[in-house]
Parts: sequence; C-alpha cells; structure tokens
Amino acid sequence: MPVDSIHHHRRSQGDFADKLKGWQPPQQHGNTQRFGRATPLLRLDNASRALTGMLLLGSLRPAVANDAPASPTPPALLPGAGAVRTEPYRAVPMQEMTLEQIGNGAAAGCIAQPRQCAKILGGAALTALASSAISGWVGWKAGLQRGREEAFSACQTASTAQAQVQPMNTDDGLPAPVRFDPADVAPEHSPCDSLYAHVNHRWHQRTVLPADQSRWDMLALLKDRSLAIQRRVAEQAAGLATPTHVEKIIADLWTTGMNPHRINAEGIAPLREDLAAIDALQTPEAIEAHLHALTAVGRNPVYRILVDSDMDARDTQIAYAIQRGLGLPDRSYYVGDEHAEVLGTYRAHIAHILRLAGDAPAEAERQADAVLALEHHFANASVPWQQLNADLVQYYNPMTVTEADALTPGFRWSGLFQALGVPTPARFSLATPGFHQAVGTALAEADPATWRAYLRFHTLDAASPYLGDEFVRAHHALHATALTGEDTLPPRWKQVLDAIQRVAGEALSELYVGVAFPAETRTQVTALVGQLTAALKRRLPHVQWMDAETRAAALRRADSFRPRIGHPDQWPDWSGLHTETCGYLTNLRRAEAFSQARALAMIGGPVDNEQWRMTAQEVDAYYDLMNGDLAFSAALLQPPFFDPDADAPLNYGGIGAVIGHELSHGFSAQSSQFGLDGTLQGWWTEADHQRYAALSERLAEQFDQQWLGGVQVNGTLTEGENLGDLGGLTLALDAMQHATRNQPDPMIDGLSREQRFFLAWGMQHRSLLTAQRLEQDIRTDPHAPGPARANVGPSNLRAFADAFQCPPGSAMTRSDSERVVYL
Repeated sequence: MPVDSIHHHRRSQGDFADKLKGWQPPQQHGNTQRFGRATPLLRLDNASRALTGMLLLGSLRPAVANDAPASPTPPALLPGAGAVRTEPYRAVPMQEMTLEQIGNGAAAGCIAQPRQCAKILGGAALTALASSAISGWVGWKAGLQRGREEAFSACQTASTAQAQVQPMNTDDGLPAPVRFDPADVAPEHSPCDSLYAHVNHRWHQRTVLPADQSRWDMLALLKDRSLAIQRRVAEQAAGLATPTHVEKIIADLWTTGMNPHRINAEGIAPLREDLAAIDALQTPEAIEAHLHALTAVGRNPVYRILVDSDMDARDTQIAYAIQRGLGLPDRSYYVGDEHAEVLGTYRAHIAHILRLAGDAPAEAERQADAVLALEHHFANASVPWQQLNADLVQYYNPMTVTEADALTPGFRWSGLFQALGVPTPARFSLATPGFHQAVGTALAEADPATWRAYLRFHTLDAASPYLGDEFVRAHHALHATALTGEDTLPPRWKQVLDAIQRVAGEALSELYVGVAFPAETRTQVTALVGQLTAALKRRLPHVQWMDAETRAAALRRADSFRPRIGHPDQWPDWSGLHTETCGYLTNLRRAEAFSQARALAMIGGPVDNEQWRMTAQEVDAYYDLMNGDLAFSAALLQPPFFDPDADAPLNYGGIGAVIGHELSHGFSAQSSQFGLDGTLQGWWTEADHQRYAALSERLAEQFDQQWLGGVQVNGTLTEGENLGDLGGLTLALDAMQHATRNQPDPMIDGLSREQRFFLAWGMQHRSLLTAQRLEQDIRTDPHAPGPARANVGPSNLRAFADAFQCPPGSAMTRSDSERVVYL
C-alpha cells in the first residue's frame, strides 16, 4: 500500500475504509483466485509416462541445482534473535500416499539422483501396480526419502545463492536512523512563508527519488530500515537447524521466494489446475460456485468477505461483503475520458499477460475486450472511494441471508455460506448492495466466455508477482510504472518480504519484535500517551463547537481509550499452517487460505480484543472507533518520530503529534456515530453536527487553496485527517508546555522549545513523489500531500506565529477570524 505521511497506512475508523483501499488489485497482488493442489509438471503413474519423465527430469536438473553458485556466509544473528525461540519445530508425520503422490515422489528422487532414477522408478512402479508387494513399497519409500533429502538440499542451495547483499549503512548493517539535524534548516526560506520549505528545502536539494519508489518520504525511509531488519530475521530463521513452527513458516516463505531459478523453471505450472477449472466453467451456476470457492481461500476478485465487529452489536463479529471487481484503483478510471490513456495501457496489459500464459495473440486481444467490458459493468455499479471514505457506516447494511438472496436474485448468498463451511449467520452486512446486484445481473446475463476471460486474467495477474521474471516485469509495468511512476523493480528480497507481509505478517512480527523493539520503548511511549490524554481532558471542557452535554460524554470517551504500543501481547496460533521448502506460490496460497479460514471461523463469535489491525513491522498507527484502541507499531516508534535520546520537543512534535492525531479521531464526525460501547449510537446533538461541519468546511477550504506540482489538493476528501492533524498538534503542544512549565528553555542549537517542536512536525512530512503517484493520491488518499499538511495545521495555531515571530499577513499567520480551532 502507498504511503503519503504518518498515517497513510493506518487502518482508521474500524478498518473498513483502509482495508477496502488495500483490496484494490493494483495494490494487493494475490487476493484473486482459488488454487487447489497444483497439477505437477510430471506425472509418473503409468509406464508410458516413465521414459518421458526420466528425460525431462534430466533436462531440468541443471536449472534446479547445477547452475547455483556457492552459498554466501549467513549473517550474524541480530541481538535478541534467540528471545523468540520456544520449542523446536516438529515435522508433520507423512500421510499415506496416493498414486499421483507416489509418482511425484519418484520424480523428486530422480531430480536429485538421475543415475538412480531407474531404481527409484522401479520402486514407484511396483508400489503403483501392486501395493501389496512389500518390496515395492520399501523401494519406493527409500527412493522417495532419498530424493526428498537431495531435492531439499538443491532447493536450499539455489535459494540461498540468489540472495542479494544489503548495503551496510551503520555498524549493525542497517540503514541509519533519521534524526533532526539543525543544518537541514534553510534560513533563506522563512518559516513564516512555509514551514515545509524552511525545514525540508535542503533535504529536497540533496535527495533523489529512488527508481524503485513512486514516493520517498519519512514513512518510506522507516520502512526501508524495517525491511532490512525483517530480511536479517528471515535469513536467520532460514539458517536454523531446529526452527520453531513460526520460524519454519518464515524460513520456507523466504527461501522459496529467493529461488528465482526454480520459479522460472516452473513457469505457470502452479496455475494449470486453476486455469483448467476456469476453462470448464460453462453456466452461471458453475461460475457462482467457483466464486464461492475463491472466497473460501481469500482470492475472489469480485467481492471480499471481511469479518469484523457488528456495528450494532459490538461484542459479536459478522461478515461484511465488500465490493471489488476492478483491476484499476477506482471507478473513476473507467468512467469518462479523463483516464483513457491509462485504460488503454491496462487493456494492453491484459492481453500481454494472457499471451505470456500461452494464448494466441488474437485470442488474447478478444479476451482483453471481454475483461474490460465486465469491469466497466462493475465500475458503473461501484460506490466511489471518496464517498465510502467519508462515511464508513455505508459498509453496514445488515440483513438476513434470505433477504440478501431476494435482493440479488442472480447470486445466492445462502450457497456462499454453505461453500465457506460456516453456519448460515443470523445476519451479515451486504455493503454497497447496488454493486452486488450488478454482479448478480452479470452472472445471469453475461456470456460465460466473458467470465472465463475475466477470471483467467485475474488469476494470472494476481499470481504474476510470484511467477517467473516475465510475469513479474509485466505486473510491475502496469501496477507500479504506469499507475505510480515507479520505474525500477525493487530488489527481489524486498519483493519477497512484501509477499510475506501480505500473507503471514503477524508471524513475521513475532520474530521482528524480539530483535527490534526494546521493552523500555513501550514504557516511555505509554507515558507520552498518558500526557497527551491528560492534555485532551484539560481541553475538552472548553471546546466551543460541543454542547455541555456532549463535552461531558467526550470526557467519558477520553477515559475509554486503550493504548496499544509496539505489538500485541498475544500472538496468533499458526500451528495449522504447513509450508514446504520448495514451491513459493503454493506456500503463499496456503498461508493466505489459512488466514482466510481463521477469519471465517470467527463469524458469529465474540470479538477478539487482543487482535491488532496492523503488524509490528508496518510503519503505522491507528484509532479503532469501535473498541477505542490507540495503536502504534514497533516500526513507527523510532527516529524521527520517537527517539529516546532526543530532547523532549522533538518527541512531542514527532510521536506526540501522532498520538494526538489518533486521539482526535475519537471526536470526529465518524466517531460521533458510535457510542462508548462501540455500537451505532449517536452522542452529538444536531447543533454539534452543524458547528462541526462548519469548522470542517473552513479547514477544507484552506487545503483547497494548496497546490503541489500543478495539482490542487482535495480538502473535502482529506478533511477528516486534516482535522486529526490540527487536533494532534494542539494536544501535543499543550502536553509539552504543561510538562515543561516553570522550567527554563534550554535553547538547544539556538532554537526554542516551540521552534524545535514545529520543526519536528514539518520534518515528518517531507516527501518526493512522481507525477503519476501525486495524481493517484489526490484522487484516492484521504491524507493531503506532505507540504500542505506541514503548513496548514501550524498556520492555525497562534503559538506558531509567536514562536517564529511571524508578522500579521504572512502566509503562515492567520487572523483570529480565519483560524480554525478544533480541540
């Protein structure tokens, strides 16, 4: 997911809006298709296939083992790496083998030892033709075991050989932390004209946007450091002789992903069974059943089943059916002529992916037209992202399954829950029902060939980042280069870590925090949350846009917040997920299906208050309005946002403003719809709503006046986050001044406390973007671009003009009538 500023990744306000954005196909690459057991490259279950198999196995062996260079020396363990170890991982007992598995086992033996292939195949044949013959069973089992051991060694050697060297920027081999440097301040740019330019101009002069990034900002810098730590953790897990279960999952995902030789040799073999299943779809009923099956494993390209708290019954979890269906970020790309060029690029991409899979050029072009026709149908029925982001309650449309079946006669929701293997719920939320009606219409009326083309393409496109090099490059050319301006593929190790984050991020978190999150950081940040909450309580009785009764309720809400610092206190159980040492895409799908099954099992169950909406290694923070969580990830709690060695103003202007931002979301138009118990229960008066709307509109107008790269900021789309920024600055400044009252100002680097506070705020919003990324973010990102965020919030605080002695009439000085006061 792209980042803009401190909260771009945040799963804000109940998780619905941000998760919806994350489900757009250009951002989430693997959530599209159901995959069963992959059709093997070789099937040696009869004599006629044996000779051909032997010849093919001999030709494949160099790609798997012989071409691999010597393995590099693994890096030393990071400090604390052993802290997450508990008990050694125990291998799952081997189950009784089918004839197909016998043949494939023999194939593995032949790959490892071609000279012994005749004996191995002989044992397999004896087993397959006469299972009662003890000699055949023993021969097959011995060959299989030996083959497995050798194939495992070859796979490990090839994957290790492909590892790329991480540049060592510090003594620990990690990218250096980013800290405030007074030499960065540009006096030629007055803070009274632009705080952003004053603190970031020199950074812009010396910084070049990396070719593999479409945006380079503080969150990207912190993510880079987090990724380096994740890489070291994954490499260490891969080198353990007796890993725990979680360590083995990460090791298998890492080593199979870092084995491009094998991935290229497999081609689209892991998809053959799925493509064959799609080719067999001839009726609406068959297509519907196929979509049901895709939902069960979390790869349905048309709609998604999310399990979350019932907005009107906080203690219970229900299913939410969420619109998807599009290969481009938003319906606006399909409606009108504004994005005709991008749409043409997308059509060419569809045809290219289908040709890579072996389709004839003319057939690929025909299918590309069919895919776009169906996506146009979905786009016309989709609710715009901006509208959904503005009111998350639109996701809540509860009804019984019988009512849903009647509303979408072309699609049977009763059949869906049966296919998911869960009891039919008393009710679920059919979010954006018009979209689901359009899906039902398409099932009933669209040519099955159109559906086959759509499902075939999205199967291939979703899997492309995890297939051979041609597919990876094609996927990047559209989803990164064309849509965001990112020219160069990230190095393979970053691609693999992003894939692990997507399917097993919580498992990686368990290893990450053991080496990257000191316990004292949690203590210090918890204390800061307490100070910011105290500042909030001091200010709430004086908030002018609230009635007296609303202020009293707001104080009760302030007492209900639950700080979540760094990582969860309890880790999920991954014991049901079993990965292997070869088969990258297979491992990813198993992890994805496992997580989906775990989520579906929660339908109708109680809310798990220990579950987080992000991982520890994400650079992220959020406020969850349904349970009052204020969460800050371990990866975020590092310089420049939080630095235990920095002076207080830098931390108040950094993580303090972030904490205040999340606290402020508890008093927004979104949160006004949810009572203290987290259920849909309004607690504002109508007069509160009117005054808040007027205040919000005034701030939106200030952002509408901001321009970046010739593009106007959308103050309406970003108004919720802009108010969060203004509230966060207000609370953090109050907390700092309260904590340092009656103390002399040390004037560090010749700068006052307030000046360093505001400079820390301006620094956290520095950013470089491509033109394509800026255009996409302006349309879809609820956060304004960094320069606007750095300037507009402080310009509404009298303390800023006082700190820098800004004269009346300067760009960063607003009169009392212009100034927006939120908290």
